[in-house]
Amino acid sequence: MSRMKSIFLVLLLTAIVGIVPLAQAATTVEVTIAGSSAMWQTLALGAFSEAGAGAGHWTSASNAINLTDSRVTPVNVDAGTIWIVWNAAATKVWSFNKVDSVVGNRCYFAQPQCSVNGTLANLSGSGAQQISTVLWGADSALPSNVVSLFTTGTPVNVAATDIRPEDANFAACRANSALGVGPAFTSFPSDGLDGLGYNPNNQPGVCPAAGLAQANYEGTSIKSGYPGAASTDAANVLAFNISGNDPISGSKIPAFTVVEVGVEPIVFIFERANGQLGGLQNVSTQQVDKVFSGKNCDAGEFDGPDGDPLAPGGINVFLREPISGTYNTTESNVMRGADVYPGGTLGYSMETGVNGPVNNPLAGQPGTCVSSDGFGARYRAIGTGEEVKSVFNSSAKFPNSRDGIGFTFFSYGNVDPGSNPLGNNPNYGYATLNNIDPIFASYGPQSSTGLGFDPGQPATAGVLPAAANLPASCGSAFPCPEYDIWAGGLSFPNVRNGSYPAWSLERLVSNGTPLTAAKTLVKDSQAFVVTSVPDYIPATEVKITSPAFTDPGLLLVRSHYQQYDGNSNLIGAAPVNTGTKEAGGDMGGTILTCTKIGTCVTTTQEVQGKQGLQTRPATP
Repeated sequence: MSRMKSIFLVLLLTAIVGIVPLAQAATTVEVTIAGSSAMWQTLALGAFSEAGAGAGHWTSASNAINLTDSRVTPVNVDAGTIWIVWNAAATKVWSFNKVDSVVGNRCYFAQPQCSVNGTLANLSGSGAQQISTVLWGADSALPSNVVSLFTTGTPVNVAATDIRPEDANFAACRANSALGVGPAFTSFPSDGLDGLGYNPNNQPGVCPAAGLAQANYEGTSIKSGYPGAASTDAANVLAFNISGNDPISGSKIPAFTVVEVGVEPIVFIFERANGQLGGLQNVSTQQVDKVFSGKNCDAGEFDGPDGDPLAPGGINVFLREPISGTYNTTESNVMRGADVYPGGTLGYSMETGVNGPVNNPLAGQPGTCVSSDGFGARYRAIGTGEEVKSVFNSSAKFPNSRDGIGFTFFSYGNVDPGSNPLGNNPNYGYATLNNIDPIFASYGPQSSTGLGFDPGQPATAGVLPAAANLPASCGSAFPCPEYDIWAGGLSFPNVRNGSYPAWSLERLVSNGTPLTAAKTLVKDSQAFVVTSVPDYIPATEVKITSPAFTDPGLLLVRSHYQQYDGNSNLIGAAPVNTGTKEAGGDMGGTILTCTKIGTCVTTTQEVQGKQGLQTRPATP
């Protein structure tokens, strides 16, 4: 074949698949992240900043890039949405495939680790522009060697998670087991939900040991309840360990380090277009406990601004999947609470009355939701995007045409996506929790009381903020510093002062060389949340030189406690919390305040609950 014909074929292939040919060179994978979407945007900006002049970036179509877990046959595949960043020479590559926290933990701890891979077709083109071009410009086609990296598959070396690995493992074992009471806990009060029923081969809440059949490790996928054929989303249930040996392959699991990134508030969001929730402003922990557990899926459970109950009538209630980090934080901090022995659970679980083996998907089945008129219904949403979409379409696309309520961690991108814009929309709102606002200092403009309001706050109380509500100092859209949005200069003031209880601490989990790269990425991301995209409160102090500004970081911790599975086996290391060292579960831990980062007292075993401070003994 002549040289001219060879060049023509290369150019033709490039034109067909939209891939930039590049001289072959050694490619260094800086990080291959998988997990929670909470940090997805700001870590992308951090990576692009690190990549330097001439860097490029690309984002996939939604749920187009796979996480492949090869420990089972056939392989387990979870679909995600990826960003990829490369430097000018395409010799360094950063990537983040967003799924959920438990999948991210599983894919990191699995031995072998999950592979991130896509087809040539899914990796072609100039990108899906999933992150605003205002923030980092337009996507561009992937260099050929980067395409090769992901068509071949590259292993996950960093997990992104809303909950600690111990809590993620606890959530996986709870889902991946029979419905009912764990064998070790039959002598304690139980809500019968130590196991959720998605794998009848394991006793309730029990993590499967090594040497068992594959059926013990791989449960039934948790399906979406979104109406019709609009969603085929599902959350795959598969076992993993975080220490010792992998339960399926038997290979040793390396030690790991958890890097704290920042905190995002979990916000109760609702539709109020159809009238049932039109007067909703505040929810109490007891009210959402009853509503999300199906005990009373009725607008009349909530109070209006005058203190009287709203008019009775069924509503739609949207639950996330029980292996979601957002779900487990909400379940432990607001609703069911963490298990406390010998006191049992403290509230109602969101899985009360679901009966996972029967109602999968949870899709408004009779008997799963009580209401005054019989029109109340509960539905399962898979992923943050579908949770927001469900609330957005509650009265339009669900069978009973009622207002609906759900929950999500707050970020401007979450509540104001292009297809489902809840932000700056009077048909939708967010509620205070126990009369504490999760986003702003107070619930809407209150000039008559002299309290004022934050510059980035909508004019109507309870309207979710969007880019359109930003003050003039921000320009026409993001980027916008946190000190322009909040009057006090710091984001999410009621989370920072410890009064708002429902929040997730975002983390990266890794070891070795990828851990070093992840730590650098976190620092860059934390700078962006102060200066440009305030998606979370940075976990550590951030100093900005121009203009001179210091964000003190998160001056809170949650106490840590020992997680057990349903057979009284310890999950993870003994709980420790001494400033920068931490281990053990904390997704239901008591909030502790500090005078500065690293000075929090050593406190273990304290669990947050509606009945006051609970102490969890060392053994059940």
